[in-house]
Amino acid sequence: MIGLTASAAAIAPVLVSATAASPVTGLDLAGLNSAGLNSAGADLAGAGAAGLVGVLAAGLSGTLLPRLWRAFRRRTQRMPYGGAGAPRLLAEGLVEHLRQAGPAEALASVVAALHEGLGVTGVAVEVTDGLPGRLESGDVGADPRRIPLVWHGELVGSLLVGSRGPRRFALAHDRVLAALAPYAADAAHAVRVSADLRRSRERVLAAREEERRRIRRDLHDGLGQTLSTMAMTINMARVTLKDSAKAADSLLADLRTGMDAVTGDIRRLVYGLRPPALDDLGLEGALRALAGEGPPATRVTVSGDLAGLPPAVETAVYRIVQEALTNIRRHARASAAELEVTRTGALRVRIGDDGAGLPSTARAGVGTTSMRERAAELGGTCAITSRPGGGTVVEAVLPLPADARRRA
Repeated sequence: MIGLTASAAAIAPVLVSATAASPVTGLDLAGLNSAGLNSAGADLAGAGAAGLVGVLAAGLSGTLLPRLWRAFRRRTQRMPYGGAGAPRLLAEGLVEHLRQAGPAEALASVVAALHEGLGVTGVAVEVTDGLPGRLESGDVGADPRRIPLVWHGELVGSLLVGSRGPRRFALAHDRVLAALAPYAADAAHAVRVSADLRRSRERVLAAREEERRRIRRDLHDGLGQTLSTMAMTINMARVTLKDSAKAADSLLADLRTGMDAVTGDIRRLVYGLRPPALDDLGLEGALRALAGEGPPATRVTVSGDLAGLPPAVETAVYRIVQEALTNIRRHARASAAELEVTRTGALRVRIGDDGAGLPSTARAGVGTTSMRERAAELGGTCAITSRPGGGTVVEAVLPLPADARRRA
């Protein structure tokens, strides 16, 4: 019995040291202190050899060995990747950060995570038409590995990876790349969208400022000069009226011509700000009037009530339809066209024709750019595509405010 007690006392510290050697097992070692071990040895002294072996086997197989095995497996799985380089851990950390970061910050986080997880000299992302165009962590060197970043079939940039460290396995390297490259593509796409939105806003602001300059120029150089001339003509007519009625009549005739010119200038100015047809006929009536202005014959289909729309939406729809129909009449050589307007949660406008379609080398002109910018100014989209059977389709989708959606 004394020998068995000594054996138990010798085995217990070995178990404690083996358990403490694995920092990730999470075992509570408070009960294995020296006092507890002495107590356990005293109790085992009377249990006999069979009882001692049974207790040790139950303890090892039921509690300690499974935990040691799990800790060993976790360590061997993470060993090829380094401290925090396991793909799953990196992806979980990135997802949490991407939810709270803007496009540029999200891309910087992806670059930093790839640099850390891959264990390379440096990682960089080049974004096509993005702001910023390039983000780098570390130094990728003169000849980095280049990996295309594709978002839903669209090339949005490139991932540049520097030289691999000596303690990284090639398989682990590729697994981290495969796990995090989609996040890099998503972040690069978000940076591109943000840059496109910024450029669109700048174009809208520039166009608005140019429109203000045009209105000021028209008022000053057109109406202002004409009204000044008319005032001088009135004064001359008053002076000559007493001496020569014929001369006064000629001056008054010139005055009448000047008034007609002023009226025309005012009409053009007002039409440039908002088409009068929208106030006279409403949006649906104004669109039907546009469709009936000339060949080709245009069929108009309206779904939903177009009354009560915001004035900015009405003007944008009118101008987009006007430009699309003008392009059809000038360039499409079409025999028929159709205009469809649908109001649901958003306002959808579709103009199609059976003409020649878009040329293979088509470039965006002033009119098509204006249509896209009018839609983008309201948070919508405008796409211009060729139809499979021939012809062109212009489709614009404009979001509606909450109160307009409720009325719809």
